[in-house]
Amino acid sequence: MLKIGLFIPTYNAGEEFSQVLDLINQQSEQLTDKYIIDSSSTDNTVAIAKDKGFNVDVIKSSEFTHGKVRTDAAKKLAHCDYLIYMTQDVYLQPNAINELIYFIQKHETVGVAYGKQEVDKKTGNIFEERARQFNYGDQELIKTIDQVDEYGVKIYFSSDAFAIYNCRLLAEINFFDESLMFGEDAYAAAHFIKKGYGVGYVPSAKVFHTHKFSLKNEYIRYIEIGKFHIQNAWLLKEFGSNESEGIKMVLNETGFLIKSGKILLIPYAYLRYVAKYLGYRKGMRQATKELKGE
Repeated sequence: MLKIGLFIPTYNAGEEFSQVLDLINQQSEQLTDKYIIDSSSTDNTVAIAKDKGFNVDVIKSSEFTHGKVRTDAAKKLAHCDYLIYMTQDVYLQPNAINELIYFIQKHETVGVAYGKQEVDKKTGNIFEERARQFNYGDQELIKTIDQVDEYGVKIYFSSDAFAIYNCRLLAEINFFDESLMFGEDAYAAAHFIKKGYGVGYVPSAKVFHTHKFSLKNEYIRYIEIGKFHIQNAWLLKEFGSNESEGIKMVLNETGFLIKSGKILLIPYAYLRYVAKYLGYRKGMRQATKELKGE
């Protein structure tokens, strides 16, 4: 019988976390392990998780990195055949877990498969909604090394907000770089691609994932993206620049706003692009200085 684990890293997830876990428990018939590593939350996150039947380990917040907690979880659940990673703000839609499991069982050479993220229109904004549509289409995919020219940098696009890993193959690529504060999912996906394995996308496995980012939030997020690309320069060398993908996104969103009759939102949209670009460049400069020891 297959063993399938599910892991969530948490920190001050809030009272709404109870609903996130309820939705998981409604689909947990195939799960053998439900595990959380909490970074010393000061709210009721740990109590909620234990009440909902999750096993919880607590670490110091200073010990947290995205790479480390996910590596630790994979090693803790090494007895599992597959491991689902989620984040604390993802709301499962019907049958999402089963769809991921069915897909990765069917494709033995897929290292990771990620689900389709949609924005909750009640709380999200039009920009985030369009970004999700741009990155998460309706076509099922398996991306492999022979498709680099077709996908470019999107060949290693993946998301640990809702993804399932083949545990044997994850161990084969030596899990995640434990220093990573961002992009551990892209890092793992790129290593799977290099090893000749596939990165799957399962649009039938749907979740709501809504950030509600402000301009400041976008700026800070793109600082981390800039750092990630300098610290992992091999990604751009082997799979190409991400600039063309950024330009596609700008043109796609602008066209969408025009067609939707929301021309007045275009200036704000371009402020978002500027915030992202400035943050990205700042992150690159910071990481370059750190690598030089300045």
